[in-house]
Amino acid sequence: MYVAALFIALVVGYTYAQDPYCDYTQDVELGRKYYIYSPNYPRRYPRGIQCRWQATCPTGTYCRLNCPDIAIPQTQSCYLDRLLVSITGDPQLAQAQYYCGRGTLTVESIGQQISVGLITARTSLGGRFYCELEAILQTPPTTPPPPPTPSCSCGYSRINRIVGGVNASPGEFPMMAGLIYVDQRAIRCGAVIIDKKYVLTAAHCVNGRELNDLGVVVGEYDTSTGADSPATQIFRVESYLIHPRYTPSNYDYDIAIVEIAGEMVYSDYVGPVCLPFKFANYDFAGSRVTATGWGTEFPGGPTSDVLMKVDLDVISQQACQTRVPSLTSRQMCTYTRGKDACQDDSGGPLLYVDNSTGLLFHAGIVSYGRFCASSDPGVNTRITALLNWIVTNAPANYCIK
Repeated sequence: MYVAALFIALVVGYTYAQDPYCDYTQDVELGRKYYIYSPNYPRRYPRGIQCRWQATCPTGTYCRLNCPDIAIPQTQSCYLDRLLVSITGDPQLAQAQYYCGRGTLTVESIGQQISVGLITARTSLGGRFYCELEAILQTPPTTPPPPPTPSCSCGYSRINRIVGGVNASPGEFPMMAGLIYVDQRAIRCGAVIIDKKYVLTAAHCVNGRELNDLGVVVGEYDTSTGADSPATQIFRVESYLIHPRYTPSNYDYDIAIVEIAGEMVYSDYVGPVCLPFKFANYDFAGSRVTATGWGTEFPGGPTSDVLMKVDLDVISQQACQTRVPSLTSRQMCTYTRGKDACQDDSGGPLLYVDNSTGLLFHAGIVSYGRFCASSDPGVNTRITALLNWIVTNAPANYCIK
């Protein structure tokens, strides 16, 4: 999907109340194209309206929505005017992605239904959108996907300084957590939410630490402001479990499960990552992943107040072993010139975007590197190699996507 200055976010638990005079349903026929557009298109839509379009495609097909013209006034989190799209066809548009700004959009439904909504503020200056809808024949998969877990969510993102990176947006990575060293009163490692009770981090981040010297923060964005939002939550650590085969000399099995005291409250800003069950046999070589953290921008430099992100390329095991002879099958390497995770980013996630759903999957844990953004690759813990250990030692109702 190409987006030009188009702000994208994800609404969780949103209740949609459409205008009965702007509410449409359509049974889509294969081979025909249908059109969805804002009132008065191509002129500006009016203020204070709520519209909804619901479509059902035939059995054996899915719905494809292509929007070549979106021009909706852009605001932070799209809190004024917004275009909403639910690829599950939810009539209430719960967990729908919403859009504002200028750009184009192409999405495909999960199943046979799709829902589109438009909300405009009473103070709106007006905008427009135009979309085309059609049914597409499904291609049978070569291997059956794992069965989805009903009524669950993971890996969602409100899309809007690691080396070579840029600031993330508030809520862009709801699964991001920070590991606090109480004696230093600071986030010293990253972590990732896998359940309301558990986060994953690197073993070396907790190795030798007393429980009363550890805390976990979620829903955080800018550490200089205290609590960024009502979603920011801080917990004591109840327990942690380091993999029994963790080897400090080469960081093999560099993974730990941290159990918090209490439970997180999920929201737009706090939620679990998707564990990569569907990618269990995928080595990610040649793929791009995103690292996030509050770490330094250069060795020995100050940590970032604001959560940062950087896209990194996963390289093959063979290519990495030429630079890291001690590499094991529990590890994966990233290398992108001028970009890297750095000090205090350890324990944070490498996030892989499933292009078919837009969901974020936990591919790796930032482990170590010789220097930040040097000619040597960064070494990370490979999550797919340790899935059985994770689900055995952190029992939870994991969302299968």
